[in-house]
Amino acid sequence: MTIEETTQYKRTKKRLIKKHVMSEDEIENTLVKFQENIQEPSLHYKKMTCKKDKDRYSIRVLNTQYRILMTVIENTAILVCICDHDEYDLRNKNC
Repeated sequence: MTIEETTQYKRTKKRLIKKHVMSEDEIENTLVKFQENIQEPSLHYKKMTCKKDKDRYSIRVLNTQYRILMTVIENTAILVCICDHDEYDLRNKNC
C-alpha cells in the first residue's frame, strides 16, 4: 500500500513529536507494520462511519492512545491526521 501525507497530518505529527507525546519512531513503526500487514491486530484497523468520506479508516499508533485517520482509495492510504481519543470521537460525531 502506498502512503501519502496531507499537510494537516504533517502538522499534527510535528506538534505531537515536539510536545514529546510520542516519538517519530513510534509513528514510523506503526506505518511500516500497516504496510506489511493491513490486518495486524495491534493496529486496530477499522472503517469509520462517515457521510462526508465513505473511504475513511483509522489505525492505532502502537503503544499509544492516538489514532491515525486516513482515507483509503484503491491501494493508497492518504493520512489525514493523528488525534487522541477525544478528537477522534469529535471527528466521528461530526462526520
